[in-house]
Amino acid sequence: MQKRVSIPLAGATAFVLAATLGACASGESSSPDQIVVQTNWTASQAQNKPLFDAFKAFTDETGIEVKVLESGDNLNQVYETSLLAGEEADVLLVGLLEKQLDWAINGAVVPVNDYIEEWGIADRLPDDALVDWTDAEDNVRAFPYSGFTWPWWYNTDLLAKAGVDTVPTTTDELVDAAKKLRAAGIAPVVLGGIDWSGQKIFLQFLEMFLSTEEAKQVYAEGDTCENPGAMKGIELLVELRDAGVFVDGVEGYTADQAQAAYMDGQAAIAPLGSWAYPAASEELAAATVLGGLPVADGAPFDKPLAYRGSTSAGWWISPNGEKKIDAVEKLITYMYGDDVLKGILDEGGVIPVADFGGDTSGVTSPLLAQSLTELPEAVDFPVMPDIYVPADVSNPMYRATSIAFTPGTDAATICKTVDDIYAAAK
Repeated sequence: MQKRVSIPLAGATAFVLAATLGACASGESSSPDQIVVQTNWTASQAQNKPLFDAFKAFTDETGIEVKVLESGDNLNQVYETSLLAGEEADVLLVGLLEKQLDWAINGAVVPVNDYIEEWGIADRLPDDALVDWTDAEDNVRAFPYSGFTWPWWYNTDLLAKAGVDTVPTTTDELVDAAKKLRAAGIAPVVLGGIDWSGQKIFLQFLEMFLSTEEAKQVYAEGDTCENPGAMKGIELLVELRDAGVFVDGVEGYTADQAQAAYMDGQAAIAPLGSWAYPAASEELAAATVLGGLPVADGAPFDKPLAYRGSTSAGWWISPNGEKKIDAVEKLITYMYGDDVLKGILDEGGVIPVADFGGDTSGVTSPLLAQSLTELPEAVDFPVMPDIYVPADVSNPMYRATSIAFTPGTDAATICKTVDDIYAAAK
């Protein structure tokens, strides 16, 4: 089951540097009664406390020590460099994005196809989650663990102040609401027009007139200028931009700035992910209705669009981890226990991918509860782009995102910018 490691690096110098860094990345190999877990979940964040409590409880129950390496945003580099030295962590808890997409193909991690069945976890996972975590060679990359929702937030107090009685569900209603909000001195839709968050909303527009399979193809290959549906989506964004739907200067906003503007009551509408639920004040949460990008006439969707995903975090097994697979099995199956899943949901606000019984009675965040109960009935969930957009395209596309939200830029310029990025990556 183990494959030869073939991680691409930038030449011989990079290889030497990587090997050197790897030698000091994780120290000596862990013992049979210790599991090294590398993750970008940090103990200092309150929402992660249930996870670290579960590690301690696991050690108390089994006698197997869990050593946690908190790598933050540098996890990819730290893991890959230590892998080259044969000193990588046994297990990783990290999401599915960019470089991780090819880890199983490259041999950086062990495919879990057999384990996910043998350990009784596959039956607890939604089919679409297993599809998301399966690569082009039919490797199940890791055990899907936590997901997210990414709705549009509507401050009904600010909408009412502007004379908007209901949350917009069509693009015509959104344009009308934006006009009324501006007339009342209230900024309409705010989003991170210059970074990853705005990129996802740009792609949400791009997908508005595409079928599921068409969206996957466009995300994977580009050629947006040649796709009539993709062009209609870009033209819709331009139309709404020019109608004043977005806040002034949105092309320069970061995700953090956009979130702050909504949380501070400076804007009435914002697409924000479930990671932002804990940041809402009690008053704002009570005024917020979660919905989606209002649907356009002629779109194949019946309801507004919101993202939902299963790729926030998964349990990955490294070549070193496979050498102590019995201990790894104990850890991973323990982390899928109902009590652990309920803990990370109720106390941490983390959405489990696995079936946890549907009990939301212990959820303390009203927006999280709303996202689990009311949101699925109010929106359609289109394709989440992250697992289809090539890694070499994703970050450069931020420029196209900013251009798309910049007044005066037409649809032809926007699609050409996107297609040029795809062409450069081929």
